[in-house]
Amino acid sequence: MIKWFFMPLVAAFLFTGCNNKINNPKLVVFISIDQGMPELLDKYDHLFTGGYRWLKDNGNSFVNTHHDYGYLVTGPGHQVLSSGRYPSSGGVIGNYWFNRDIKKSWYCVEDTIAHDVVNGGSGRSYRNVEVTALGDWLKQSNPKSKVVSISGKDRTAILLGGKNPDMALWYKNHGGWTTSTYYAEALPDWVSSFNSKLNVPSYTDSVWTRLLDESIYTSNTRADNFEGEADWSNDGDYNPTLPISFKDRGVKTMLGDFPYIPFGDAAMLRLGTLSAEKLQLGKDENTDILFLGLSATDGVGHAFGPHSHEQLDNYLRVDRHLGSFINSIESSVGIGNTLYILTSDHGSIALPEYLKSQGIDAGRISKPMKDSLYAEVKTKIEIQIGKNKVYRNGNYFYYDVSMNLQQYEVATDIIKSNLSKLEGIRSVITKKEILNGGNSIYERRLKNMVHIQKSPDVFLIPKKYWTQRFPYGASHGTPYDYDTHIPLVFARGESKHRISTKRVASVDIAPTVAKYLNVQFPKAIDGKALKIK
Repeated sequence: MIKWFFMPLVAAFLFTGCNNKINNPKLVVFISIDQGMPELLDKYDHLFTGGYRWLKDNGNSFVNTHHDYGYLVTGPGHQVLSSGRYPSSGGVIGNYWFNRDIKKSWYCVEDTIAHDVVNGGSGRSYRNVEVTALGDWLKQSNPKSKVVSISGKDRTAILLGGKNPDMALWYKNHGGWTTSTYYAEALPDWVSSFNSKLNVPSYTDSVWTRLLDESIYTSNTRADNFEGEADWSNDGDYNPTLPISFKDRGVKTMLGDFPYIPFGDAAMLRLGTLSAEKLQLGKDENTDILFLGLSATDGVGHAFGPHSHEQLDNYLRVDRHLGSFINSIESSVGIGNTLYILTSDHGSIALPEYLKSQGIDAGRISKPMKDSLYAEVKTKIEIQIGKNKVYRNGNYFYYDVSMNLQQYEVATDIIKSNLSKLEGIRSVITKKEILNGGNSIYERRLKNMVHIQKSPDVFLIPKKYWTQRFPYGASHGTPYDYDTHIPLVFARGESKHRISTKRVASVDIAPTVAKYLNVQFPKAIDGKALKIK
């Protein structure tokens, strides 16, 4: 049975955002495409016939929407979308960061109390996230409203859903969707049945083929089998092309990778449809929210790059599956009774090899060289100021709270003088330098990513069009427009298509939805409500 509960919001919060709107939607469907790119939605617009087509034709599109902070990855992206706060105030500064108090890496939705309800493994939840989100504001306004959040990724489902959703589901590598004891003591029978029928291991017999004729792909994007793509074929030779047989990848790989291939998003949307049916979303006068996080675009994009045959095919498949989902919701809830939001947690850089072919200065930051320099930095710091003073987490450096000013300066000088040698690095910059910086778009984005307590003391910022993903694939995580530019569409059945070129920020999305629903939201958030029709 689902555990229904509500933790009260802090009474001292001041709220804003009410309007007198009538005819509120019965249901809000909030769709986030992980690594979704407006460039690709525009590029392939003439090929869409399903969900992407419907959302655009019935939607108010804000084509100049950006995440205005500097480290663009899944965790911060989804908290920003749901809470209206930058990482600087929301506190989710990455997928992982170094926790100085316990001296270990910390996952953004880590929960040392909760457990996975399927296999008893480590749990995940919103427990340690300090701020509230859109779903919490809705339930504060009307406790009878239901909030459901589903994704392939745990951090997506959890950070979209907020503190008190009625259900949060994410995929786990035991072969189906799960939740933790923070949300429920067990999965509902219908979710367990869905998992059983899904039979993820059976997908090893599947072959990923092109949905349309190969000529469509050849004429709409770059060549297949492009240098820099990852190879999913596992046949011994480098051959990153469609079709892809999953037979040689094995059951273990399929169980782990399922959310990040097109089959995973198709299953997630079917589960979304089933959830709306079983939980009777949109069936009464109390507006409900269903959050859906599409994960395959990120998996495919990382492996093959945004301009690949594989990513085009993935977009075409999502378009069809999303169309079926929307048709089901419109039929069930009633035409025009659902507000849809389409957006993304971040964009992506193209393959550096492809950018070079277009005459752009691009490249990959060498991992062997980076690891060698990191080792050299570690040795020098330990010799000069001692061990356990500086900790590295990923590409960032954290200083122990016991360090004095002289040790700070010595460590900073060592890190800067050594890592500035790394080809493809724009700057090695301290937290203090960022916070004392100017007010350009680039500098503001860096400031908005820095949380005064949690953030590292030294950041490595890559040059534009350079990636730290090595030796294959594409990535994100920078303050540049190709990572910050995201789609934003508010759509409702039988509405007129409108386009706004006004520059807006991702922190504006949550308060916009709240105002549309006549729901109060905290004044302390960083975003503001937009006008939508």
